[in-house]
Amino acid sequence: MDNLLNRRSLMALAMAPAIVPARSRSQTRLPDKGIRMLVGFSAGGGTDLLARIVAQRLEARTGRHIIVENRPGGTGAVVGELLKKAAPDGSLLGFIPSTTLASKLAVASFPFDPVKDVAPVSLVGTFQMGIAVAPQIGVATFAEYLQWLKDDEPGRRRLGTASSDAFLQLFGMLLGRAAGVPIENVPYRGAAPLLTDLREGRIPAAFSGVPSLLPHHRGGRIRILETSGKKRVAPNVRTAAELGYPDLGLDEWYGIFTGPATPGPIVAEWNRQIVAELDRSETRAELATLGLDVESSTPEDLAARVALNLDQWSRRMALVGLKAVD
Repeated sequence: MDNLLNRRSLMALAMAPAIVPARSRSQTRLPDKGIRMLVGFSAGGGTDLLARIVAQRLEARTGRHIIVENRPGGTGAVVGELLKKAAPDGSLLGFIPSTTLASKLAVASFPFDPVKDVAPVSLVGTFQMGIAVAPQIGVATFAEYLQWLKDDEPGRRRLGTASSDAFLQLFGMLLGRAAGVPIENVPYRGAAPLLTDLREGRIPAAFSGVPSLLPHHRGGRIRILETSGKKRVAPNVRTAAELGYPDLGLDEWYGIFTGPATPGPIVAEWNRQIVAELDRSETRAELATLGLDVESSTPEDLAARVALNLDQWSRRMALVGLKAVD
């Protein structure tokens, strides 16, 4: 009898529908294919590290495989150029800093229009810029650094920047205005090689995003002297406003964009997913360790932020006698 029951049980199991575990996929309007998130700078820098955190979190949320693809070059504008030509399905995203968008004002051959050629999805957060020095030069404060610059020793006034971004170079002019001496900008192909040279003392000072500088400052390998935002990123690092240099204050940010022909419902769905993920305390905390003040937005609010950013940089250019290109 037991054998008969066992045979019947086995037959019943064989005839029952199979239950196969499957990877959960979010039921959304998002394209059911691999997603690429473009970064206009080399791997290992602050922009790249932040983008990879966001991509990983969004991949877990949406069930879509998201690859971060580095497209370094100049101002980081390659990302916008590729988005301009993107397929209208929302499968291509760009993780773009505000400084890249503002380069449109200073570069005659800039390859895309930040207002017309990319579709804003959501703000990711704001970040500060910072001036950091090599330990070897023996400077502990911003005031000491400005005094140190006044000695016309060869190479002393070199300021490394993480790219040839026109507005990183413009900041060098603003710094020179504050110091009363000309500054020589030295562009690098990304924050990683810049910080290597700064740690080793091959360049005396650097101007870069706090997300790139902060881990090295905390480890004592470099020293951040001042930052451009409204609040301190570390107890012993004062802001430009605190130091009495309001012209060196910059309110910069990262945004996620997609192709301009992407349908509105797909843009709205990406916005919904990004905003929900950035609202999670775990995600906010992880991004904060790199100096990002997390802040999401609607696509419309991000579009307004782009326009404001262009206006602010136009006024900064006027401070040093520069005129925006047509």
